[in-house]
Amino acid sequence: MSVVSKLDVGRPVRTGANLTPMIDMTFLLVVFFVLVSRITAVEQVPMELPVPRDPAAGAADEAPRIVINLVHDDRPDRRRATLEQRDFELDTAGIASLETEVRRRLLETPDLQVNLRADRRLPYRAVSPVLDALGRSGRGTDRTDGVRVNLVVIDESLAGREEDT
Repeated sequence: MSVVSKLDVGRPVRTGANLTPMIDMTFLLVVFFVLVSRITAVEQVPMELPVPRDPAAGAADEAPRIVINLVHDDRPDRRRATLEQRDFELDTAGIASLETEVRRRLLETPDLQVNLRADRRLPYRAVSPVLDALGRSGRGTDRTDGVRVNLVVIDESLAGREEDT
């Protein structure tokens, strides 16, 4: 009998990788992507956006912003504005409530940008009261220049790519 066998040095050793940290990281990544997709889904209600004709139209910068969506429906009484996950009817009370909510957010974040996404199928008479309310929402805030509303449109060069996806 050899000395090696008496000391148990020659026994086969089990080797293996600990997969627990890798599984933890995988679940964290899944949670991260689920949360990010929910955040972007709140700002992007599916609709047909107008195509810009002016080459001066450009992408918005990354300043703090809110996105107000004006959603089209064939029945005029079902048309609505959405801000994050909250719906506002396009009647007098709903537009006043939207104006109050935007004013509150402007007071909280003075450099807030207001982006308006309006479906191209909406008539202007449905968009005009919302634009007026957004203009009034700057009253009583520190903004001396009023509220600048950015109209979100779809770039023609990107229009084909969005339809493919």
